[in-house]
Amino acid sequence: MKRNIATVRRVTGTCNAGYQVGDQIVIDRESACIDKQRSGPLCIFALNAVLNSLCRIEPGKTAFASCPDPATGLGGNVLLEIVEESDA
Repeated sequence: MKRNIATVRRVTGTCNAGYQVGDQIVIDRESACIDKQRSGPLCIFALNAVLNSLCRIEPGKTAFASCPDPATGLGGNVLLEIVEESDA
């Protein structure tokens, strides 16, 4: 199974979705679905940033995505680290 795992590495301010460092979004690349059992809360803005970064990821490499909230108001900016995994 191929999957991408986006892990929250930094939260600046207070994330409205409640993300905390270590939370994950797991995407099953074969079914093109979110693995709901392995994923935490799913913010549509963070998910959009992650999905836009998927095309840049190569096996064994890391990409980063940031939600569009600049954390200048009531919200918080979230930085996610994205890796590709494969069961062999």
